[in-house]
Formats: sequence, structure tokens, C-alpha cells
Amino acid sequence: MIKLFAFVVVVALAVGLFAKNLTKFVKIAALGRPAHLEETWGERIASLMTFFFGQRKVVEEKRSWHHLALYWGFLVIQVGLIDMLITGLFGEFGFTLGTILGETGHAWLKFLVDWGNTIVALALLWAFFRRLVVRPTFVPVSLDAMLILSGISLIVLTHFGHHIFEMAYHARMEDGAMVSYGLGKAFGLYSGPDFAAAFPGGGSSGLFVRADRDLSHTIAEFHWWGHMSVVLAFLNYLPFSKHIHVLGSGPNILLRRQGQRGIMPKLELMPPEPAEDAEPAEDEVEPPIPWENWGVGRIEDFDWKSLIDNYACTECARCTSYCPAFATNKPLSPMHLIHDLKDEMKARGGLLVELKQAGGNLPIYEPDTGEEGFPEDFDAEESTAHRPLPETADKDKIAEIKRQLAELPPLIGGRIKDETLWSCTTCGACEEVCPVFIQHPLKILQMRTRIVLNDEEGRTPGDVTRVITNIADGQGNPWGDNSDRMAWAEGLDVPTIEDKPNAEWLLFVGCAGALDDGAKKTSQALVRILHAAKVDFAVLGKQEKCTGDTLRRLGAEDKFQDLATEQVAVMNEAKVTKVIATCPHCFHVIKNEYPQFGGDYEVVHHSELIAKLLDEGKLSVEAPLAKTLTYHDSCYLGRWNQVYDDPRAALQKTLGAKGKFVELGRNREH
Repeated sequence: MIKLFAFVVVVALAVGLFAKNLTKFVKIAALGRPAHLEETWGERIASLMTFFFGQRKVVEEKRSWHHLALYWGFLVIQVGLIDMLITGLFGEFGFTLGTILGETGHAWLKFLVDWGNTIVALALLWAFFRRLVVRPTFVPVSLDAMLILSGISLIVLTHFGHHIFEMAYHARMEDGAMVSYGLGKAFGLYSGPDFAAAFPGGGSSGLFVRADRDLSHTIAEFHWWGHMSVVLAFLNYLPFSKHIHVLGSGPNILLRRQGQRGIMPKLELMPPEPAEDAEPAEDEVEPPIPWENWGVGRIEDFDWKSLIDNYACTECARCTSYCPAFATNKPLSPMHLIHDLKDEMKARGGLLVELKQAGGNLPIYEPDTGEEGFPEDFDAEESTAHRPLPETADKDKIAEIKRQLAELPPLIGGRIKDETLWSCTTCGACEEVCPVFIQHPLKILQMRTRIVLNDEEGRTPGDVTRVITNIADGQGNPWGDNSDRMAWAEGLDVPTIEDKPNAEWLLFVGCAGALDDGAKKTSQALVRILHAAKVDFAVLGKQEKCTGDTLRRLGAEDKFQDLATEQVAVMNEAKVTKVIATCPHCFHVIKNEYPQFGGDYEVVHHSELIAKLLDEGKLSVEAPLAKTLTYHDSCYLGRWNQVYDDPRAALQKTLGAKGKFVELGRNREH
């Protein structure tokens, strides 16, 4: 009874502390803006089963199979934890899981748990060897990782220890005492289920069959308390370690954004017009500028789903190992970016939670009061959110918290350097390989937007400013090229939409296709192909401008919206319904982002159309090639839009008997 009481007290304290810390972490995530998620719960649950419990993306990398063993083995030994808990607390009263399952059922349970422990132990040996001896380039040795691996090792060892000495204590000797399950059978001292002799732990107990029973009991009790202590300590260490992903990855996978990837959400750059009959609430005073107008400059500017992303990170470094920016020595590591955001959540987010608990209001960004939203002559009795403080507010504590907030370095330019954000190519490799579906590019683009739309200090790099100006205020292309946008079509029959207003297809040539010497050859060849297949098409001609994809990815959301609105208006006026694009970026933005502005079209990449025309017999290859061909996947065509097969199919149909198609070392998603 004393043991039961003592353990209940220990568990209550440990679980209470865990609940307190977990609640704070949930409150930090809740600081984020609303997230708009699709209510497809059937797909979400299937995704959870596949990617969380099934670990499908984890095992795509051969080097990570040991994690699958750790994961499933750890789940199995939690059953053993329940068994140990019930036996340790209620065994002296004659109640164990064996009371419910029966002797054979309980033996099977111990068999399963013992082998779960063995699998975890073997996976742990490999994990230690990999980190301490192999030392992968992208997985640094850290105290945190060593503590986690050591903690799991102690959980396994104490479970084995308890199992061994518990069974030795209960062993039935020939003189009437209990017989060991395992090696005891080999000595002819066991008469239980045959399969139990295979227990790694139970089998070892045979070595201690003849040990002093009281000593065996004491050692079993020592391991029981050790096991429970390590489990409870591990539980409370989780929220502050890299293994917070144990708590965050499941919800993140369940709530992941589904559907088309790589789409930038549309920002409402002007406050929404109030309804004519709407009356503002007396106790609500709207801030002068809505947060969503300014991208992301602080942790609370992200939506709550993006914040959960950071909790889900396993720090496996796959994102960094596939990042082309990191590979070319740019100051961007997607893994460290997420780690920095997680640290910012703990630092700034933790203070903001305390601020709310003290009765304060969250600071709201105002251009005339600085990045943090605090006037230089800040008065603790005034609310930076333009709302009066409640009478119960702890004004002294609020002032102290705001002082601490003001001393924190800014998120952009402080914790995360500007150069880090400008290094990203938005290729999506990091998001593609992430086993828990973190959206690294979206976060980077949202922070770029804050820099560009609030560029009061001239922080936008000069070459970025130049490209934005060339597209939005210059010649409508990234290079500021003032050449005739239809010069590429000289000598070809290329009708414009004015000449052929009812054309079935609009060929959107794009800036490169119209102005770049190399890309112009693609445009010219495509026109010949379309004529050969008798495809009814036209181009916008001089009405065509850049789609604005570059503007949006650089952070100039306002100018992108102006340009997109203009291009959609031109295309809708021409009654365009079907679009051919040669540029993967044009393809992506017209297909997936122009619908935000009323431009809903059927959009195909020219490689898709060519593959279809070849299949339908509307095109034929007159002189098959006797060459070796390969194909380099475009990030925006492949990763973001899953167009992998058609370009390959089209290429392969150009080959003759002596031709060959080979894949590059890194192809398709990778």
C-alpha cells in the first residue's frame, strides 16, 4: 500500500508538470493566426495511418530503417509498461494482466514485449554507432540526441532487468518453488508454454533461478522504480528536446495542408470593407493595419498550423541534405531554419503567453511604432493592441514582460538572417523529403514578403529590387528587356488572340520563351509541332506580360496581385479556357494561383500536350534518334505539380532502336 501511495504521488507530480508544460506549448501554437484547412477527415485519418504509424516517408531512405524499428519497438514496449505498472502496483493484491489474459495470454504478451525490447536495443546500438562513429555530415552529435538515446536505453535495460528478476523470483523449482520460463526449460525445470523459452528477458531469468528469492525481489523492485522514474523523466524532457516531434508530428500529419502544393496564399492587402449595416463592437477597436497585410515578421504572424510544423521537426536533416542552396554553400539550412523558428516560439512565444496570462494584450505591428509595436515612450498602463487593460491585469508584470520582449532580437535579421531567406530557390526539395510534411518554402516566402512590403530601411537586396522594378514598373519581364515580345515569331505563322479570337488554346509564351535566345528555340519548335498536329492556338502577343511568379516568390505580393489581375482580365476578355505553357513557373502560377484572381483555366505543359498528341497519332516521329537522352526534372513541373511521366514519354517516343533513355542519379522527386 505504501508503494501504491508513493507512486501515485510521484505520477501525479510528473504528469501534472508535463500537462503544465504541454499546455504552454499548445498556447504558444495558438498565438498564430487562423489556419484554413480542408475538412477531409477521411483522407486525414488515412494519411495519419500511412505516414505516422506506417512511417512511409521515413523508410524511403534506407539509412532510416532503424527508426522504424525504434518507433514500432517503442510502441510495443509501452504495452510492457502497462504490464509492469499493473503488476508493480497491484501484484501484491493478486491482480495482474495475467488475471485478465490468463497464463498463456500473459506469456504471449511478455513474449511480444521482450522481442520489442530486443528490436529497440539493436536499433539503439546502430543509432549510437551511426552518430558516434559514422557521423553523417548533416546529423551533428549533440547532447540532446545523446540524452534521448541514453534515456531510451535505460527504459529498455530497466524493463529487461525487472522482467528477468521478477521471473526469477517467481520461478518454480522441482522442490515446489516456481520454475523460470526461459533457460529453466533447458535445465528441465519448466513446464509452461513452449514458446516462452524464446523470451530474451524471460530466457535470461533462468540464470537466476537459484538466486536468493528476496534478493531477486529487491533487484526487480529496483528496476521497476528505475523504469518508472526514467519514463516519467523522459516524458517531462520531451517538450524541451528535439523529441518534441513525438508529440508534434502526429497532429502535424493529421492536419497537414492537402491538395495542390506550392501555392502561395493570397494576402488581402487592403482592409476588408465593412458591411453597410455592420456596427463595430463597443469593446473592439480594430488595429490600423491588419497583420495579414504584411507577411510574417514575428512568430505570431504565422498561422497556427505553421507553428505546429516547428514542433513536428525530427531534425533528421533530410531537408538540408537535399537543399541545392546548402549544397552550394549558401547560408540556408532548412533544418536549422525550422530549429530557429522553434527557438523563437519558446523565447518570444513563451513571453507572449505570459503576457496574456497577466492580462496584457498582444502587440500589433504598426509602421510608426517599430517592428515590435511598442512606442518609444511606452507606458505600461496603455495597451499596444489599442484596448484598455482589465482591472485584474498585473501591470508591473506586463511592463516587465514587455521589457523582455523589447530586448529580444527580431525574428528577421536577428534570429534568422536576411541572407538565409534570400538563398532559397523555392525548389521544394525540403518539403518533398520531409517525413512530417513541414512547409519550409512557404515560411521563407512569407518572411520575404515582410521584408519587401515593409522595406523602410532599404533591406531588400539591390538585385531583387531591380528584378521587381523591371517586371512591375519597366518592360514587364525580369531583365528589363525592351525587345519586341513577338520578335521570336518572325517567319512563323503565329496568330494572336486578336487575329483568332476563338482559338481553342492560348499559347502562353512567357518571358524566357519570348526573349531568351535559348528558350526562343523551344517556342519556335513548339509552334511547328502545333501546326503539324493541326492544333488550334493563338498567343496574346504584345498583351502578354510576365505572369508575376517571380514577383510573388520575391515577396512583392502587391505588385504580383496587380500584374495577375491585369493578365487575368486580358485572358478572360479573350474568353481563354485552355492554356499551353512552356515555362514551368508560368504553368504553375496560371494553373494554381490565377484562380485566386478569377482566372480558371485548363492548363497543360507543352510536354504533356506533345505526349498526348503522339499517343493519339496526331504527331509522328519521321527520323527516330539514335542517341542517349536524359531528362532533368523541373522543380515546379515535377515536385510542385507531379508532372513526371509525360515529358519522359514524349522523349522516349523520339528514340529509335539504337536510342536509349537514361535517368540521372537524382531524378523525379529527388
